Amino acid sequence: MRRLLGLYDYLVLYLGLTWLGLLCLGWTLIAAILYPLLPVDRGRALGRWVVMMAFRLYLASLSASRRCHFDLSALDALRHEGPLIIAPNHPSLLDAVMVISRLPNVACVMKSSLMDNVFLGAGSRLARYIGSEPLRQMIHLAVQ
Repeated sequence: MRRLLGLYDYLVLYLGLTWLGLLCLGWTLIAAILYPLLPVDRGRALGRWVVMMAFRLYLASLSASRRCHFDLSALDALRHEGPLIIAPNHPSLLDAVMVISRLPNVACVMKSSLMDNVFLGAGSRLARYIGSEPLRQMIHLAVQ
């Protein structure tokens, strides 16, 4: 029984990562088309909403496996707060996904190389996420 549960855990992990990749890739195709067409404010709002909903769907899928449970009530309490700095430290790489899944207007600062990533690039540009380099530009955009 323990071996079967271990096999199921691997299946949940890898099918979950595949599902996340498909969600991101599907959105990339649409976001790449929308980016030059939408005004900045509408693109930002739509981009952030779709990323939030895709990450919610991903986390819900993991929860449906009954191998993961996410208590995100503390993040839900921040939903209507004013400007905040939330700094995930990436112990599992899911922390940023959890934060973005609960906060609709998050301005994510991300590694600049990810802005060119096939899975994350177009969606992050449409959402007007902020690349971490150059540092002066990152600070300027984060203040805005």
